[in-house]
Amino acid sequence: MKELRLAVALTGNIHTDPGTQVKLGFLVQALSRQFHIVDVVDANLSGLPRLLNALRVIHPNRRIWQERFYKNVPAFDARSRKANRALSALKGQVDGILQIGVLFDALRIPTGLPSVMYTDYTAQLSAARPAAGRSPLPPQQRAAWIARERQAYASAAHIFTRANFVRQSILQDYQLPAEKVSVVGGGLNLPALPELPARDPQRDPTILFIGKEFHRKGGDVLVQAFSQLQSRFPRARLRLLTQKPPQAVDASPQVEWVAPTWDRAAVARLYAEADVFVLPSRLETWGDVLLEAMAYGLPCVGVSGEAMPEIIQDGRTGRIVPPQDATALAAALEELLSNPVQRQSMGLAGRQRVETHFTWDHVVQRMSPVILSVLPSQLYFAKGGAPSKA
Repeated sequence: MKELRLAVALTGNIHTDPGTQVKLGFLVQALSRQFHIVDVVDANLSGLPRLLNALRVIHPNRRIWQERFYKNVPAFDARSRKANRALSALKGQVDGILQIGVLFDALRIPTGLPSVMYTDYTAQLSAARPAAGRSPLPPQQRAAWIARERQAYASAAHIFTRANFVRQSILQDYQLPAEKVSVVGGGLNLPALPELPARDPQRDPTILFIGKEFHRKGGDVLVQAFSQLQSRFPRARLRLLTQKPPQAVDASPQVEWVAPTWDRAAVARLYAEADVFVLPSRLETWGDVLLEAMAYGLPCVGVSGEAMPEIIQDGRTGRIVPPQDATALAAALEELLSNPVQRQSMGLAGRQRVETHFTWDHVVQRMSPVILSVLPSQLYFAKGGAPSKA
């Protein structure tokens, strides 16, 4: 009987890159509380390969250039080779691989190690909403990318998804058997649950939006909805932590633009000073900021059609409205701004939902039995857990 040894493969450096630290660092920490993490392999390109990749896909539109930088077939292959070399060198030191995301295929060349995968979206889902900007490839290259993604799914012993919405895409669009894909959710990207801020129900209410990509996250829809509310709530404020679009969207002094930041203390202050959190995305792979807002006791307003209804319980922890519908969004916000008691009740219910369902330890506990079951037939155990016969 021995402790399970895992290698984690992902895109980004959890030690030096602030974005990767925030988005994936807490997941790796939770994994390390259950298993022995031998190494965290960064598949991201660096040095000359990174420069050549950037030049290969250069585009005058910075947003498109950034999307193509990560989503082009040669980069997928190069990341796969880099991860494969690093993981092959660990053979004999690890019992299995956990790959996070599908920007590469850790088993493009078989390593002899079993692998499981954790993903929050699929290329087919992105392709279904091209206007959102997350599907930058022309048709032929997109087909080649999806073929590589399909092979990565087929090579994995099991696939974990954050949302059932994504699981259904993998089953239907990639023709995988149902028993190979399971939903484990996502976790709160904070070191601990924060203290709930004291909110004065008599103060002028503040609506908060956090989303670097203003258009994809539906910031323009929210600004339109807010303009419909201002006659009734003239002292309400809208704070948008985002990249402000070059054209003027709203000249109202009640709209405050905050530059994107990875300063967690600054973001914490925004949550504490807000009364409602809104994320009306056109395309949303999950909704990490929804979990953070709920942890701070904020009622959340999201949209239907993707994963948000799996996070927000409509009528209990917030409201779900149709996407790209400013009038419906304004109506939901009017309901919440008019009723401080309801805001508080929904916010507390959201906090409880995070505490009981959406921590990374919860996610890893849901993963653990499957990870143990797909390894070779030896006795393994997770830290603090009973031995499991694979």
